[in-house]
Amino acid sequence: MPVDARISNEETVAPLAAVKSFVENLHKPTHILVAISGGSDSTGLLLALNEARSAGGDGLRLSAVTIDHALRAESADEARKVAVLCAELGIPHTTRRWDGAKPASGLSEASRLARYRLIADVARATGADLVATGHTIGDQRETVAMRAARSGGSDNLGLSGMADAVLYDAHLWIMRPFLTCERQAIRDYVSSRSRHWLDDPSNENVRYERVRVRQVLPYSPIALDDSAAVRRRMLSERTAVFLHEHAEVFHAALARLAGDNVNPDLPEFRHGLAALIATLGGRSYFPAASSMERVLLFLKTGENGRMTVGRVLLERRRDGLYIFREQRNLPEFEIEPSGQALWDDRFLVKNGADFAIDVMAGRAGTAEQAAALFPSAPAGVAKPAMAGLPQIAAAAEGRVSMPEVAVITPRLAPFDLFLPRFDLELANAIANLFGRPAYPQPPV
Repeated sequence: MPVDARISNEETVAPLAAVKSFVENLHKPTHILVAISGGSDSTGLLLALNEARSAGGDGLRLSAVTIDHALRAESADEARKVAVLCAELGIPHTTRRWDGAKPASGLSEASRLARYRLIADVARATGADLVATGHTIGDQRETVAMRAARSGGSDNLGLSGMADAVLYDAHLWIMRPFLTCERQAIRDYVSSRSRHWLDDPSNENVRYERVRVRQVLPYSPIALDDSAAVRRRMLSERTAVFLHEHAEVFHAALARLAGDNVNPDLPEFRHGLAALIATLGGRSYFPAASSMERVLLFLKTGENGRMTVGRVLLERRRDGLYIFREQRNLPEFEIEPSGQALWDDRFLVKNGADFAIDVMAGRAGTAEQAAALFPSAPAGVAKPAMAGLPQIAAAAEGRVSMPEVAVITPRLAPFDLFLPRFDLELANAIANLFGRPAYPQPPV
């Protein structure tokens, strides 16, 4: 099977040239943590970055990290071999192991989440400014093919593929210098430096969707549309402007779009509405296309009414569209002294007291209380919106309300864990509406 499933007119970049361009554009001084598994792509990335540094990369510092997923008996030995390579190159190296039970289903996603969490831990411990990974144009083709298979619509934002930079956990930029490089060119580069790589047998295991797609692509190649990422970035920017000018969010629990701005035919309205629904519902992903179609059909009638989607209630009134969390399946739990926990995937609650606290859904309260909290909202909206806020009480008998002992911060579920660079402006618009600081800019 060919290493790369190329389209003849695709433009690619040589590995060393791609890395040199990447390094030249970085803000310096900078400390790069290279994620290396020992495979050809990550080995090539480490070698190219080291070569670029040796050739005059002033202000550039390198470290490396290997994540042992503990899924194969050979993985520990492979990590040791990577450590030897790094020692020969004079690059500090750390291995982290994903311990504990592994899920019976969803293993790929669980592995991905564990990998980035462990990489971020090492970045924090070593003081790295960013992480570099070895994703290639082949990985990009596979990603686009998988997303196209899930939704063939022209408005499928997944067709933009992987971004060249992704913000992880709202603070750490993960960058992909090889995203325009062919895997075979990377392997040729590694071989030309008299180095070798390790082959992971799981890359041939057809139980994984990506492997199945990889095996099909040579016989049914997919052409990458470079303009898809540009269109996604432009939509993000237009949507950010639309939300800034026309949306209001109160106490990170209630959003309002004035009646004149409820325009289902406007792309930035649709995109902004999807972002608000996901954020107010505590969802990591925007609503599915089928769900948004139902919402838009409802709004196109122009009639007042209610509907639910993604744990959120949409209420159309004469003065506009209100959006807030529906009053179902709201959690209740205890937080130990000085502890913290995520409530309803929407609020991070930190207990600043020296005693345990309970966090539960707020009560609807009186019309006067709701009006004081949401003075510009109708009572029929303000009261249920108030009930969707977390309430803090001492975890002692009687549950005396003590909101002052907790620090509550809104979580922006669609953006806080993985934020692609082309969605940064939209994410910052949402952050501003929800009372959060802007996300950090990429280091380029």
